[in-house]
Amino acid sequence: MLSTRTLFAVALLVPFLGTSFSTEAAKVDVRAARAECFRQANAAVANIGFSPTTGDKNAVGQDAYRECCYKAGIRP
Repeated sequence: MLSTRTLFAVALLVPFLGTSFSTEAAKVDVRAARAECFRQANAAVANIGFSPTTGDKNAVGQDAYRECCYKAGIRP
């Protein structure tokens, strides 16, 4: 059977780990990450080599924005 000390240590350790993980997740500044994704999307649209139509620009920008959001761990 588990000793009282082990149970006490686990009871103290589990909530501590839960709070430390949530503080790490809260360190992501969503507004700054979203602004960086908009900047990358605009840069991707500016770097299109052919004469793009509006639909092409929208597709390239949206793909770049979504990719950046997924890498940053935020919702697009």
